[in-house]
Amino acid sequence: MAKLGGMSLSNNFVVQFEGCPITVDNEIIEYMCDEAQLPNINTATGTINGLYTGLGSVDYPHTRIFTELQLGFMLDANLSVLKFLNQWHNYIFDEDQSSGALSENRVTKLKFRDDYACKILIGKTEAGPESPTQRNPITYVLEKAYPYSIDAVPLQFGTSQITKVTANFKYQRHYAIEKDITSVKGDVSLMDNGALKYKSSPIDNGMTTVNGTIIP
Repeated sequence: MAKLGGMSLSNNFVVQFEGCPITVDNEIIEYMCDEAQLPNINTATGTINGLYTGLGSVDYPHTRIFTELQLGFMLDANLSVLKFLNQWHNYIFDEDQSSGALSENRVTKLKFRDDYACKILIGKTEAGPESPTQRNPITYVLEKAYPYSIDAVPLQFGTSQITKVTANFKYQRHYAIEKDITSVKGDVSLMDNGALKYKSSPIDNGMTTVNGTIIP
């Protein structure tokens, strides 16, 4: 296992939004996002009958299927992430609540998808000798993503717990940027846990960005 970089840990990942129509602090998103998934891969299939005599039906793939994604966030006392998600969802339906109460007889004006969708980058990271997120073996790029639902935030008296919100995103399709991290050597116990973490984006580490597009 040592020559492969050790074992992968599920609690080390980075989520970022790129090109979001609502102003977002990706450092807050990275810190507050405590639940994510690497997107699944699925395929729609059709059936051919009579390909060979006596064979019966044979399935064949014809379309890639991209299912929705769920992200969970911890909330600070200012509810920054919840406000961000609400503003993003309101932006889709062209509802501006910055001026306060809205008119009861208001109409809904849906924006074009290019106006409200953005890229979501989910990077699986591992601790390295320089920072907790130095090694980035794979990053999934979700194209044309947008929040289609925001789950209810439960509130109750009792034991104090961190308030959380979960949002569900749809997207057009995704692709993966892969990187070999086995060449990263060093003692993880001596890594710097402080200022180096956000010195450069952990997702962009070791890659080149051209006009907002990540090039391996």
